[in-house]
Amino acid sequence: MDQIRFLLPEIVLILMSFALLFNSIIDQKDKRITNKILLIIGSIVSISLLLTANPEGLYLNNTFENNSLTGKIKVLLVSGTLLSLLLVSNSKTKQFKEFFNEYCFLLVLSLVGGMIVVSSREFLTLIIAFEILSIPIYLISAMGPDSSKSIEAATKLFFFGTLSTVFMIFSAVLFYSLSGSTYFVDILWESKDVIVILSTIFILITICFKCALYPLHFWVSDTYESAPMNILPFLSTIPKIAIIGFLFFFFQNLYSAQVNFQVINIISILITVSIIFGSVLSIKQDKLFRLIAYSGIPHAGIMLIFVIIPLPITSEFLVLYFAFYIFSNVGLFICLNSLPKVDKDFLVNDLKGLYKSSPFISITLTSFLLSLAGVPLFAGFWGKFNVAIISFKSFGFFLPVVILISAGISFYYYIRIIKAIFDDKAINQTLDFKTNTINKILILICLGLTIALGLNPNLLTKIL
Repeated sequence: MDQIRFLLPEIVLILMSFALLFNSIIDQKDKRITNKILLIIGSIVSISLLLTANPEGLYLNNTFENNSLTGKIKVLLVSGTLLSLLLVSNSKTKQFKEFFNEYCFLLVLSLVGGMIVVSSREFLTLIIAFEILSIPIYLISAMGPDSSKSIEAATKLFFFGTLSTVFMIFSAVLFYSLSGSTYFVDILWESKDVIVILSTIFILITICFKCALYPLHFWVSDTYESAPMNILPFLSTIPKIAIIGFLFFFFQNLYSAQVNFQVINIISILITVSIIFGSVLSIKQDKLFRLIAYSGIPHAGIMLIFVIIPLPITSEFLVLYFAFYIFSNVGLFICLNSLPKVDKDFLVNDLKGLYKSSPFISITLTSFLLSLAGVPLFAGFWGKFNVAIISFKSFGFFLPVVILISAGISFYYYIRIIKAIFDDKAINQTLDFKTNTINKILILICLGLTIALGLNPNLLTKIL
């Protein structure tokens, strides 16, 4: 029993997802009320189990690890998913009303896969967990409003996702050929054998695709434009956080007595390219969702910096960055989902005059954008400031300068959106704009956490 005790949060979530699926066949007047109750109860129980002091250590023949950091990351993953699913449950569209339980089942299954990815310490388990995380996303991506475009984007995502998994398998095989083990702890990072370099490149190819890092980011814009809008809060955050969390543990033994600087240099190059080119790509975009999709690339690159910094404080800063990114992104997409007549072709300029139609959405949307830009008084500032400081201590001026350049560029394209929101030349004055109560509550929760962490970044440590 003790060997599976640490998996109870995941088991609770799986049971909740099946309960939601079962609820879909029960004849009820309004199933959404029951759905919300199941979501909230299941998520709260799962978070409570994660916050409970489970014994730290390795489980199931050293296949999984449970520690304070994995617990904190999982709490953030469950919290972000809960907010996303409550948005889905509140949708007025016919598609989400009819198939809400199916959406929830798939998203929760993907969440469980992400949680297992964070805990995995062995390649075979990791590969299975990656597929549990990815396959539901492939399916949901095909359920967009424009069936032909959605299926096309989902097919592309599935094809290249499968190819990236192949690279992951190649990496596992090569590491095994060198060490004779599939466990991460047995990887011979100090070895100068070319196999180490090649294996690292293979696994980074997988990560580049899964996290939409440059240059394997090509799928993200099509997916954001064609997938159901209500799942974008989940899609933009949960898989990325889970995978970066896994990488943090995967490379933790890299800093042994003999550091393999070649591996660190490869990761540093990937970080730099993703941050710079991701920022530049965002500048060129006039379509709102393409801009937001590309703006996630530099954020993923910045999060990757934590992977190569062997400082005791790194894990705390990593959790803070994860928290700010989840709540700012989820809040941002809930605001966008509250806009009337939003579709894949929605332009930045279509936001002109938004403040006249909805001051609430305008102010909250602006706040989330400023947080993502790293403006003081918001959590995003501390996220970027902390990673700049610790990267300077480990690598000197180069990475902090890259972060600063990216912050400047991101401030520019986020300000473009804010400028459109408060533009006097309104083009959407006549829109019947009503934000329902549940969406307002979800937005205020995300905004409250974003501001609270901006004013007191140590708050997260006290809570978790």
